[in-house]
Amino acid sequence: MLLFLLSSLVVDSILYQPELQHAQIGLIVLDLDKDSVVYAYNHDKLLVPASNVKILTSAAALVFLGPDFRYKTRIAVTGRVRNRRLRGNILVFGHGDPEFSLADIDSFVSAVKNRGISEIDGDIVLIDDYFTEERLPIGWSWHYLDARYAAEISALSVNRNTVNVVMEGTALGEKARVVLEPETGYITLVNKMVTKIGDDSIIIYRRPDANVIYVDGGIGYGRARNIEVAVKDPTMYFGEFFREKLRASGVRVTGKCTRSSGDTQIAATTYAIIDSVVSVPMFDIIKELNTESVNLFAEAVLKTLGAHFRRQGSFRAGVSILKEFMRRCGVDTNFVVLHDGSGLSRYNLMSPYTLALILRRMYHSRYFADFYSLLPGPGEGTMEHRFKEMTGSLRAKTGTLDAISCLSGYLHIGGRYYCFSMMFNNFACPRKQIEDIQENLLKALKAYLEKEA
Repeated sequence: MLLFLLSSLVVDSILYQPELQHAQIGLIVLDLDKDSVVYAYNHDKLLVPASNVKILTSAAALVFLGPDFRYKTRIAVTGRVRNRRLRGNILVFGHGDPEFSLADIDSFVSAVKNRGISEIDGDIVLIDDYFTEERLPIGWSWHYLDARYAAEISALSVNRNTVNVVMEGTALGEKARVVLEPETGYITLVNKMVTKIGDDSIIIYRRPDANVIYVDGGIGYGRARNIEVAVKDPTMYFGEFFREKLRASGVRVTGKCTRSSGDTQIAATTYAIIDSVVSVPMFDIIKELNTESVNLFAEAVLKTLGAHFRRQGSFRAGVSILKEFMRRCGVDTNFVVLHDGSGLSRYNLMSPYTLALILRRMYHSRYFADFYSLLPGPGEGTMEHRFKEMTGSLRAKTGTLDAISCLSGYLHIGGRYYCFSMMFNNFACPRKQIEDIQENLLKALKAYLEKEA
């Protein structure tokens, strides 16, 4: 039972600034040892939390799946091998690993070759039904769906479902050198970029309905730039790239890449597993999820929660698990609107008090030491250039969208722990001004709490 002890701080004067006059603000600070409220301002207002949703997703994953949970991606063959010729298909079973890499593709290629196969008569069959077919959550804006931070979600992912566009300025007035990494025929590259004098003026985008990337504008002479672009249909990206790597290694593939729903067709097929790739532990995945704010990881974890506990790897099923976790934290989920696990959806709504209750529950759980270390500190990840004066006393998750800036986490001051959540929505000033206000708020809180300790 929380005891509400409101304190009058210099925080009040920081919040009443011209930049915030028309903005929506919510703030709460809890003393976790006394189980009391240190400060609250609009703490129960519903606001857009942005990437602070990742606090909820990573906490639920840590508690429900455990820090040692691992994904497994398997490869199998059907039919028989005669005279180095496989008269059958290659099957790839995806189970949601968001960190499956280009090097892991190479290991699958080696597994095929190690079976003495130099020719495949059949197809590359991709089984990705561990997750449902919906690739994007509700509320993601159409105009950034080609950005690396909005990559589509699939049970078969590779290279974080992106391709790197490498641009180099060559001779003045001439077309710039533009290539893809990894090189793949799955993506069509249209290069109209020229080398110029002066600042770069890069235009790059992928067609919404196809894997065609256009590069236009200009790049300065002697300069080089890398921009990651999200691909459409990651499952087929995985399959086509795998087929290309097989061919490059000397394995002839006569069939095509095809997607299978798995259950009926595969259950009736005799196959032999020839290799599997096991992911890093869930702890490492959600560590990067929080430190670098990786949306793909958050959505994969969300769908994994749905698949594992609801037998449906959908966004909705995953959200139902997050709400179950929130209820265990004491949250009234009638006042929470949630559509994804990363916070990129602008349709999400929750209060600072909701996040504080989640942080409070994790403090009192056996996972606190792990969870505390999962949040970035000053100088790390998304806080690389922020809060340098609070090193050692702050762990927090940032959350930013256009006109939204949130920060929630823990303070460790005078040997005691506090949690806080601050949300700023619908401001018209530059985000840097809001970030400065957040820094001033935490400095004021730290000074007050040190005096009270």
